[in-house]
Amino acid sequence: MKTKEEYIASLRKLKLEVYMFGERVNNVVDHPIIRPSMNAVAATYELAHGDVMTATSHLTGKRI
Repeated sequence: MKTKEEYIASLRKLKLEVYMFGERVNNVVDHPIIRPSMNAVAATYELAHGDVMTATSHLTGKRI
């Protein structure tokens, strides 16, 4: 499972070609219109690491 930070870093590594309102967006991750949506998705990664959303595997003993 990725963390919020790993998710954002993975987006930075992508070679995305994004256009908005007819103009190219050079930095998708930090764009003021795109960033709130990206933060919403990133929050789901953060929630996935919380104690409420995880369990301990009876096979490995690791948190899943």
